[in-house]
Amino acid sequence: MSEQRPSVLDRRGLLNLVVSVCVVNGIFSPYLAIALQIAPILMPEVFPRTVGWSLFFSSIIVSTTTLLLSGIPAALYERFIEVDEQSPASMWIWFGAALLLTWPAVQNLSGIGS
Repeated sequence: MSEQRPSVLDRRGLLNLVVSVCVVNGIFSPYLAIALQIAPILMPEVFPRTVGWSLFFSSIIVSTTTLLLSGIPAALYERFIEVDEQSPASMWIWFGAALLLTWPAVQNLSGIGS
């Protein structure tokens, strides 16, 4: 009996890639300035209102928003088209949408070195 090892690009591996792309977007996104204005309002009262904590929460806001918005096309695909629950197609759609939403952050990142 040979046991099959899961592929790196199975559903769990692709989910890890999607979350990683969303984290990169949360750190380097040009929309961080907008989230920085909203973050102090949404921060829990137990955290101090310092610049560091505000940057941390604004990064989490942008990352979470990217994760949620990029999941919409994948959810629609799963709802209306996909019949196999084990197929990684919807995860690939989610990953592609996350990459598209991260494109401004990649451009922002490439401008740092110049």
